[in-house]
Amino acid sequence: MKINGKILLKGLGLHSGKECELLIEPCDSKEILMRSGDNELSLRNFSLNGTNRGSDYIFPDGSRIRTCEHVLSALTGMGIYSGVRLTITGGEMPALDGCAKTLCGEIKNHSENSNDELKFLNISSPVEVHSDDYKRFVSAFPCDCLRVTYIVEYDFIGAQIFDYVQSPENYFENIAAARTFAMESDINYLRSHGMALGGSLDNAIVVGETIQAKGGLHWKDEFVRHKILDLIGDLASLGRPLNAHIVACRAGHELHLKLANELRQFLKGE
Repeated sequence: MKINGKILLKGLGLHSGKECELLIEPCDSKEILMRSGDNELSLRNFSLNGTNRGSDYIFPDGSRIRTCEHVLSALTGMGIYSGVRLTITGGEMPALDGCAKTLCGEIKNHSENSNDELKFLNISSPVEVHSDDYKRFVSAFPCDCLRVTYIVEYDFIGAQIFDYVQSPENYFENIAAARTFAMESDINYLRSHGMALGGSLDNAIVVGETIQAKGGLHWKDEFVRHKILDLIGDLASLGRPLNAHIVACRAGHELHLKLANELRQFLKGE
């Protein structure tokens, strides 16, 4: 699939709370490019940081684009890995609906099938990253498709598991509408540290003794589905589709991007 028209999206940044703008347009590159100010890079050439409750893409001069995961998840989840330039104004992706549903709808309206053959990244041996105490991990195993098995466990939510096999149809129906979420007990801390300043029930679920979700939950297991949405977006940093079975347990952006950096080693020399 390829983008065949311009998509312009505006809104608050989830963390900055400031007005941000995203322009998506076709280009001749064989990769996805991201531009901010005078800087432009393909996804695989960015440095990555996932420690600030989102995935930040960092240019060589240290400037960054914050919370890229949902936009990149929408693009690659819908099968777009090349021929597109993202121009970001405001230093952060607009939060929009807190998931990928709005952008996926725009992609459906501004794309067409492509005859270009996708070049997949195949791994020859397992790769794993984990927390220091080994209680959280993400592993990748050789596979002939992208499959994700994700396990989460949270207070007030409990344990959830979801098994997913990548296709644009499966992504749109079962992942795209899964919204980001935050624990009510964390919100004051996040905002005091410059995060979640643009968060609201229009773009997030708040979890405490009760679950606050605009319109109710889309699925009972929306939380683990959103983690898969995040993971797919974080794997976009490889710059190409991946064939692997990913098994993740209680992970997040930091471990997702650590895995992506390990997998990037398979791309060296190309």
